[in-house]
Amino acid sequence: MTGVNKFRTLLPLHTHKTAAGYFGNGEAVEPEGWVDASRIGKLNDRMFVCRAVGRSMEPTIHDGDFLVFRTNVVGTREGKTVLAQYRGAADPDTGGSFTVKRYSSAKESDSEGGWRHTKVVLSPTNRDYQQIILTAKAADSVQIVAEFVAALRPR
Repeated sequence: MTGVNKFRTLLPLHTHKTAAGYFGNGEAVEPEGWVDASRIGKLNDRMFVCRAVGRSMEPTIHDGDFLVFRTNVVGTREGKTVLAQYRGAADPDTGGSFTVKRYSSAKESDSEGGWRHTKVVLSPTNRDYQQIILTAKAADSVQIVAEFVAALRPR
């Protein structure tokens, strides 16, 4: 594979943990490989691929799908499907600290003229799974790593 196709037709494949390190902390992390994502349209170096684990986002996302994400998302995350990292109770679907869920939150003003989360809800689309609800104290422990762009089904 030549470097010419990287981020033009191919995106790096990462585990959730390496994606969070590379895109969140700027750590030097080598991808596990490269995935042809040319069918989703224009690609860029803020995009990467992870493998879906579990069934909590069915029917949109299936266990084993390649998921395309975009980092450095600006604007609201409300209602978007995201790759979230959190420290606390493990994802009931994977047992890990990373999850792909639909994001919603409630906020309030703080004393310094800013705002803070009073609640973050990470929701599955599969009704057989429970929401992950984080109250004000735990809401600050959630980091949104990336926004979901598309699912690529393995051929």
